[in-house]
Amino acid sequence: MSAAISQFSFERLTQILGWPLLDFVWQGVLIAGVAALLLSLCRHARPQTRYLIASGAMLLCALLPLAGMLLQASRPPSLTLSAALQLLAETSATTEVQWQDSNLLLSMLAPVLPFLVTLWLSGVTLMLSRYLLGLLWIARLGSQAGQAGYVSAMDDWQQCARTLQARFGIRREVRLLWKTEILSPMTTGCWRPVILMPVSLLSGMSPSMIEALLAHELAHIRRWDYLVKLLQNLVQALLFYHPVVWWLGRQMDSERELIADQLAVAATGQSRELALALQSLDQMQMQQQALALAAHGGDLLSRIRQILRPGPQAWQWKMALPVVLAVVSLMLIFQTKVDAVPAADQLVQNRQTREAALPAKLMINTHSRHVMVLDEASGAVLLQKDADVAVPIASISKLLTAMVTLDAQLDMQQELQLSRQDMVGSQQGLTMLKPGLSVTRQQLLELMLVPSSNTAAKALGRTYPGGEAALIAAIQRKLQALGLHQTSIEEPVGISANNRSSAADLARLARIAAAYPELQKLSGSPEMKLSLAGKSERLPSSNPLVGQASWDISLTKTGYSKAAGRCLLLRTKIAGKHWIVVLLNADQFAMRTEDAELIRDAISGAIESSGSIAL
Repeated sequence: MSAAISQFSFERLTQILGWPLLDFVWQGVLIAGVAALLLSLCRHARPQTRYLIASGAMLLCALLPLAGMLLQASRPPSLTLSAALQLLAETSATTEVQWQDSNLLLSMLAPVLPFLVTLWLSGVTLMLSRYLLGLLWIARLGSQAGQAGYVSAMDDWQQCARTLQARFGIRREVRLLWKTEILSPMTTGCWRPVILMPVSLLSGMSPSMIEALLAHELAHIRRWDYLVKLLQNLVQALLFYHPVVWWLGRQMDSERELIADQLAVAATGQSRELALALQSLDQMQMQQQALALAAHGGDLLSRIRQILRPGPQAWQWKMALPVVLAVVSLMLIFQTKVDAVPAADQLVQNRQTREAALPAKLMINTHSRHVMVLDEASGAVLLQKDADVAVPIASISKLLTAMVTLDAQLDMQQELQLSRQDMVGSQQGLTMLKPGLSVTRQQLLELMLVPSSNTAAKALGRTYPGGEAALIAAIQRKLQALGLHQTSIEEPVGISANNRSSAADLARLARIAAAYPELQKLSGSPEMKLSLAGKSERLPSSNPLVGQASWDISLTKTGYSKAAGRCLLLRTKIAGKHWIVVLLNADQFAMRTEDAELIRDAISGAIESSGSIAL
């Protein structure tokens, strides 16, 4: 029991952490695009404005994954279809099954999600360890005032610091320390800040230059920049894998230094001295810990230019890149179902534990948006997902065309001549079918059901007694008689988006179609041989699952159009029983196939495990 709970907790943690962190990949790109666009539009504004934009974007980077994790934690646990069916088969608990759309990319990422989360945790641990060591090093610098290497601040410099502190309105105690080992001024601490000044400045710079640097550090203290820097580094550690976070951090650092420069100049009136001091620091090629706020930070050349000659920045072509980033991000949003949850087999050891662990709701992934799975013998529904919604069904319409053609008991060996009208919307692969060619009605039926020929369906409709209109009327009467009220057909092929049905209606239709021996024989054939005008050609079934050793399919019809997506209806034997499976509106062929295989394996596994499935 404890092992099962431990496994469940790890998988839930993987879901809660993993998917929001992956979602941030595209979210971060979108944030960067918008932020960069705003920064370029505000390039003439005060650095405070640009700093606010960069800080807001960084805050959004932190909040979006956090919100995603909270949302993920509030969702019911997600199971694979196989796990869900096994749990439903082996427990008496009442469970509401909920479906959730997924896509091919997320299906590929789900198996490696635990590895990605583990890798992320390792990276965060390394980053936080690095920052912690830096904090300890800086704290040690600020606490060793009485040890060798420090020189007591002269009374005039201490008084200068107090005077500047009063100008800035800083009421906190600020310590000014001098150290021989460091090469650049830096500030550390929040509640009791410490300014560390290199002893080398006393001999290398004029007093006015040192005063300007001191004012710069006090400006950081006034703005609580050290605290903001700590929070910034925390976000960068947690989201270290995304370059956008590091780019935003550099933008914040740059604008932060520009603001401190402006405040220092306003407090001292010594813009030239500050610029000279920065130039001197640049020549020393200093390198400081990232956690410290040092006077040499940011782009020194740009800072010096803004101090001496403040003015607008020229437009550059690179400033158009944010628009491209934003467009690409929006495309990713619409192409990826970012709210899809991963599959997780949360099976435990015995029936008693299963019943205790089974949640009130199960989240099951599927690519197809409309699903119906039922037991053909009893008509009992095993699984359904939006099964009562009428949607375009494309070439599945041909199954009804075949049924009413057989109902009419027409001469199947009668030769019919193809017309140009029949070729409208025909598939390019069936090159043998040409206007004026004589084909038997039986051959047209085979062409319509096996390779799903549009030409054959048009010809059967045109040559039906009374024409296509009479065939559609016969289909409507059949639908009324069968009580399939969510189905409407306006042409025999399935080209029209108005040929619509629900997964529930199609499942009931498949049970009835299974009573037609001819339909079982033809639609369950992996290929057909077409012999016309002295030529022969083998045409494969439109459903490549037919004939595979892992499948026992006796009735099937596929469909595809832009409106309908990838559709599939099939009657298959699983574990000695016939099942009807209807899958509608999958985005890709591979997704539809994966859904079918998951359903087959889930039913087979559940029956083998418990002997039956409770419907």
